[in-house]
Amino acid sequence: DLSSGINAEYGQVILDKNPSLKTVVNKLSTIHSKYRFFDMEVLAGEENFETTAIEHKLRFSMDFSKVYWNSKLGTEHRRVVDCIPTGSIVLDMFCGIGPFALPLAKKGCRVHANDLNPESYKWLLKNVSLNRIPSQHITCYNCDGREFVRNFAGPIDHVIMNLPASATHFLDVFRGLYSGSDVGKEHRTIRVFCYHFAPTEAPESSTLAAVREVLGCEPENASVHLVRKTAPKTWMTCAQFTVPIEVLRDESVSKKTKVDS
Repeated sequence: DLSSGINAEYGQVILDKNPSLKTVVNKLSTIHSKYRFFDMEVLAGEENFETTAIEHKLRFSMDFSKVYWNSKLGTEHRRVVDCIPTGSIVLDMFCGIGPFALPLAKKGCRVHANDLNPESYKWLLKNVSLNRIPSQHITCYNCDGREFVRNFAGPIDHVIMNLPASATHFLDVFRGLYSGSDVGKEHRTIRVFCYHFAPTEAPESSTLAAVREVLGCEPENASVHLVRKTAPKTWMTCAQFTVPIEVLRDESVSKKTKVDS
């Protein structure tokens, strides 16, 4: 139809003005709710969605049609990496192809990186190898985020929850996480970076309210960072807080119940 022809012309113009480009695509839908990728069409060039992005001296290979990647978040990736001390034990619940996990592992953290999308997991493994990340610094997983945290055996310093459309819904995973565990006896708390989509009116208070609702209490040492506007009335935010030790030790919360819920 007419619109398709116009789009194709635009695509060809972009190719002609950028000789280094091979493919021009157009997103056809909003983000895939389960695996976080966009349906897209080729406007001009090769029908090949495999590419490599460079961010903070690391290379990220991917099939752009099957995984999530947003180059506009490079500054945010670096901000969080700089917040986490070298040597920390980090769980990246929704890691994608590794924009947080790889630089953290590279700086000497012990990273456990998980994503539900099998394609993200495949490219994550490739990017670990591509960037020569030492195996003792990163372990990769392909499972549900809540199951990933609940089944993790060992101490945790930081958890990254980069799934702004629904990350706050997973905060119940921390209730009773240390129940029956020796880790809780060490009075070891967990620092969380939880992403959220908030309305432009009072995004900070809205984000913290969403955290409190699921966590079931007031988070400790909490702050909200405004990442970027994703729509005229929507902010992507990052809630940074410490999970109270009382929440982590909550004996009244059954781990099995939280996994099954």
